[in-house]
Amino acid sequence: MLGRYIDHQEKKCLENITFPKVSERKIAWLDDNIHTTPDHKAIVDLDTGKIFSIVSRDYKLIRHEYAIKQVDTEISKTSGLGKFTTSTEFYNDGGRMRRTYCFYERKVAIRADDTINPELILFNSYDTKWAFMVLLGAFRVVCSNGLVVGKKFLHLRKRHFYDFEQIDLNEQVASALIRFKHQTEQWKRWSTQTLAEKNYIIIMRIMKFGQNAMEEISDRLKQEAEEHQGDGFPIITVWAFFNILTWYITHRTVSLNHQVEIERRLRLAMSYF
Repeated sequence: MLGRYIDHQEKKCLENITFPKVSERKIAWLDDNIHTTPDHKAIVDLDTGKIFSIVSRDYKLIRHEYAIKQVDTEISKTSGLGKFTTSTEFYNDGGRMRRTYCFYERKVAIRADDTINPELILFNSYDTKWAFMVLLGAFRVVCSNGLVVGKKFLHLRKRHFYDFEQIDLNEQVASALIRFKHQTEQWKRWSTQTLAEKNYIIIMRIMKFGQNAMEEISDRLKQEAEEHQGDGFPIITVWAFFNILTWYITHRTVSLNHQVEIERRLRLAMSYF
């Protein structure tokens, strides 16, 4: 992992981020003769020689910095977003990138001391494990350095056969923010709605946590609950349970790659909250 860059200003300084210097290279191998293939190419880090992936000749390389500049441009044209902060993270020596835009001026209070923010997340990769994606959702922030999971309202996904002019990100973000506003009413209801044991079982099955994670989350539920049902299941609100899951993802995931996968599972599970 190259590390995490966080820009707490509204103007983003990409020159402060270290991007891999990638290029496309022909594939060749040697036995008694030199052979090449016209149907595939390699995506290579020129500084380290690392081969991120072997792709078809039709694969369009989208560099991280180009993707960021295009999204930054579209955001600047979208009115009503207000000020925001950004963070840029890398995995696999820069082979995968996630950039998060937190629109903190659009925050909504679920309770007096508990707020959520709309965030836009850009994914891109050279190792082909993550498609080019733009997500916009309402996200629960559980501590000052973290997190980034929640219900999505915008999902644009391309497998690198892509032209930025094919989508109107400005319009997509504007409509997603309207859906965000309507959805906050449901989250407010979560703060008084009791978590059903059958829904807890389904959600945890979707999350696919290991045994240690299951035990830690179960212990946290017991700590947060004020009472328990006759069978010992904690009486706790849906909102409190969601907070526990986001806390776990923030503090216990072992890498950015693991974090992104667990976030994906949580988005799938949220229909059962």
